[in-house]
Amino acid sequence: MAAQTTFYQERPYQAVSLSHFSIDVLNSSRNLLIALLAIDLGLTNAQVGLTLLVYNIGSSLSQPFFGWLADRVGARWFVIGGLGWMILFFSIAAVGNDWVALGALTIAGIGSGMFHPAGTMVASQTSQTATGRATSIFFFSGQFGLFVGPIIAGVLLTTVYGRSAYILIPLACLSVFFYGWRYLSNSPAVQQAQKAARATARNTISMRLPQVLHRGILLTIIILAGSTVSIAIITFAPKLFSEMGYIPLRVGILSGLIMLGSSFGGILGGTLGDRIAAKWVIVLGMSGQILPIFFYIPAVGATQALLLFIAGFFGGMPHTILVLSIQSLFPGRQAMASGLALGLMFTGGAIGSYLVGVLADEVGLAMVLRWTAVLPLIALLAALFLPKKLNQSSKVR
Repeated sequence: MAAQTTFYQERPYQAVSLSHFSIDVLNSSRNLLIALLAIDLGLTNAQVGLTLLVYNIGSSLSQPFFGWLADRVGARWFVIGGLGWMILFFSIAAVGNDWVALGALTIAGIGSGMFHPAGTMVASQTSQTATGRATSIFFFSGQFGLFVGPIIAGVLLTTVYGRSAYILIPLACLSVFFYGWRYLSNSPAVQQAQKAARATARNTISMRLPQVLHRGILLTIIILAGSTVSIAIITFAPKLFSEMGYIPLRVGILSGLIMLGSSFGGILGGTLGDRIAAKWVIVLGMSGQILPIFFYIPAVGATQALLLFIAGFFGGMPHTILVLSIQSLFPGRQAMASGLALGLMFTGGAIGSYLVGVLADEVGLAMVLRWTAVLPLIALLAALFLPKKLNQSSKVR
């Protein structure tokens, strides 16, 4: 029992979890800022999608590279450097003019790309007996940040100071930056232990090449479909609600409910993944979000809020499982594998959400968002062809 709970007390684990919270508070509140800038600058849905595509590509395509570096030089500089980068550019977005703010928000995503593979590596290595739980709680920190970010931003943007009041969020994140600076270390002893662990992992093979390709293709389909519907909701639901006349605070609460549900779903999914076949966690997560996604737009009041929460809950359930499954394909390269998994999520979702924006300009945003419910159905069908055990390994003969 002790082995399952001590990871909470590890300072590096606390540092990366708090940093993940801060990173995703900034990530999620970005959508409200862009929704307001889109109205002020008269941007189309396609232009909004393109802006977020550039942001997410900067965040995602860089992740395998930063993960590759973190596997070799340690996680410290990528965790604190990624957070510091985002603090800087979100501060600029708060105080700059509209076009400067839009530019700052567009390139801020590089900091997220620096952080995620390194932070995920630290979290997944913290506990050997409860890897799924430790990793899912790390992701919960980020998802909870995605929940509170829009709410806090909504409150600040509603004040008489408008966008300038947003500066309080990156300033508050400085305390976490200094916590990570204090407790994250790339000491020689830590690096030597990680090098030995990678050498051991390289003497283990999870599966033959055909199995790698089979699982890799199916996991790619699942990740692309799931991340597209998730990022499309996060990106365009705030814009749709703003166009419907919702005040920023209400938009922030509704946007936050998606992420609140996702955070709790992620913990349940990670915990279940330590106990049952990962395949069924993915199947459950994908099947549970189809109807809420289809019906949340025409719903009103508390029903709309509940449907958004449920959609987020089931959408977040497979997150940890998918990342750990990709890690199992690359023994000894946890940070790089995490970067590949998260990069695929962000890149695929960004490209998909851009296409959603283009299509929305033709047939209407509400209709397109409703029919993204088809995507988790596609992911569900792909998941049914996965083997029950996604991370089983055996010694090389």
